[in-house]
Amino acid sequence: MDQPESSLPHAAVQKGQTPRREELVRLIAQSLYSLGYRKAAATLEAESGVPLYPPEHDRLLLDVMSGRWDACAATIDSLTGITERNRAVAEFLVWRGHFLELLGTGDAGLRLATEVLSRRIAPLAIDRRCVHWLARAVVTSEGAVAPEAVAECRIGLFLDLVEALPPWFRVPSGRLEHLVETAVIQQVASCIYHNLPDEVTLFEDHKCHEEQIPSDCTQILCAHKNEVWFVRFSNDGNYLASSSSDCTAIIWKEDGTIFN
Repeated sequence: MDQPESSLPHAAVQKGQTPRREELVRLIAQSLYSLGYRKAAATLEAESGVPLYPPEHDRLLLDVMSGRWDACAATIDSLTGITERNRAVAEFLVWRGHFLELLGTGDAGLRLATEVLSRRIAPLAIDRRCVHWLARAVVTSEGAVAPEAVAECRIGLFLDLVEALPPWFRVPSGRLEHLVETAVIQQVASCIYHNLPDEVTLFEDHKCHEEQIPSDCTQILCAHKNEVWFVRFSNDGNYLASSSSDCTAIIWKEDGTIFN
């Protein structure tokens, strides 16, 4: 889990700064970190006043690692742009983590684990099979987290929470690269004269000109009795296959005669 090197305070969005600009800055910073340009990314955060992670991200991470479960639930409840189903899933992940840690303490935590199950987990609008599995774990101790494994499990819990929370909470890995690649693919797909074997550059909009399409008539093939729908040369360039709406396919030699 890549973390910024700087301890940048979460500055308020500057006056006149649009949400799109903030999103773009975060995308660029995430890309710089993933490419290894950590100082450049930290400088971008500092100069723009836009942190890579929103305040809710850092607060939830700290609360999860500290085992402040009520604070975790409060942060999740305050998030915007999240469906009620995903909110319930996120809260379930938090209380399940707490529940399994309590089970890992043995008989001392059994009563508290039962209370968490009945008061925190059971009322959530989630698949009841999840609740039944945890109820069974009270007897079997299946999934119980031993004290020495708590830190590792809390890291895993936070990563699971990120998957359930909205995209603005944490920029998906490789998001900027994905957007750029999608734009390139879309430009190529919309180019009606696309006929270039070379790679499309990012430095300009892609457009093939009509002049790049062969337009000089060098041979007229007259054997078909209706419109031709498809033609293709063989790999060695010595033969041409054509098919027509008259339900025929013809193999032509290079000189324009039909191959028997």
